[in-house]
Amino acid sequence: MDTCKISVYLAYAMAIYCIASIFYLIATRSVGTPFKDSLSEKQLKIKHESANVRRTIFYSGVAIGVVSMFIFRPFSRC
Repeated sequence: MDTCKISVYLAYAMAIYCIASIFYLIATRSVGTPFKDSLSEKQLKIKHESANVRRTIFYSGVAIGVVSMFIFRPFSRC
């Protein structure tokens, strides 16, 4: 049986990042949003439109990544 080895340092870094992200989400639940609260309706609309553009770009990148993984199969020997 072949085994694929992953860098221990990479695994630790991924675990630390996940723990830090969860901690951040929990710790900031009670923190207000003074900047967002200060925006006018027009500014909120611009922010919303910008978020939609960025979301579309991000999901396009995810799709390109998934297609690339299926085509190139960089971990097929693992």
